[in-house]
Amino acid sequence: MKVKKGVGPWYESYFGPDYLIIDEQPNTPDEVRFMVRTLGLRKGTRLLDAACGYGRHMIPLITRGVNVTGCDLSQFMIEESLRRMKKQNVRPSGLVRCDIRHLPFRRVFSAACIMFNSFGYFDAEDDNFLVLKGMAMALKPGGRFLLDLVNRDFVLRSMCKKDWFERNDTIVLERKWIDQYRNRSEIDVHVVDKRGKRTYHHSIRLYSFTEVSMLLEAAGFEIQDVFGGFNGEPFDRYHDRMLILARVAGRNSA
Repeated sequence: MKVKKGVGPWYESYFGPDYLIIDEQPNTPDEVRFMVRTLGLRKGTRLLDAACGYGRHMIPLITRGVNVTGCDLSQFMIEESLRRMKKQNVRPSGLVRCDIRHLPFRRVFSAACIMFNSFGYFDAEDDNFLVLKGMAMALKPGGRFLLDLVNRDFVLRSMCKKDWFERNDTIVLERKWIDQYRNRSEIDVHVVDKRGKRTYHHSIRLYSFTEVSMLLEAAGFEIQDVFGGFNGEPFDRYHDRMLILARVAGRNSA
């Protein structure tokens, strides 16, 4: 199967069964601890995990007693989340299939997050801004928001043009480049195994801190802090993450 460029948005085909091979995240426990600490998550806290994927943050947070609602556009990812919850005997707090540009929530969550570069998917900047506006609307007064992005300056300095790895008798090859006119990271992903070769594409908007902070403020947030890693490292050009903590502006803490 070859997923051709230009046939539907890239994210409609990318997040299927092969994504479970492409994506391996050994640092998830560190990320979850950072989320708990930074967002002040406690038992019963209502958290929105937008673009939750297969639940790699959602499931361990639920086991800690956090009341997590996950949403994702991919039906496969929703079903995979449910499968993993059942396997781990975890009862879902809530799972919703939706487009994160059109979140169906109003003032119901004390905290929210978009993790692992799941912001900046859309070609139109207005669509990306809609995501942030929807997150602000979903939060209660004073609600906290964690936005996990790749550090653009790190990517510009460090991106290798080609990469590959082997996992479970499957070879994954990646060709990467920066579209400097659109300020986007572009990756062709080739998955090769005994069934043949499948080709996908991945594309995200790369933001400077100044750009994304302006978008957050326009959406109704105040920036509280920014980190360069999940151990609380300072944000600078030498760290690969841009972890922005914000809260709904002009209101008391949730």
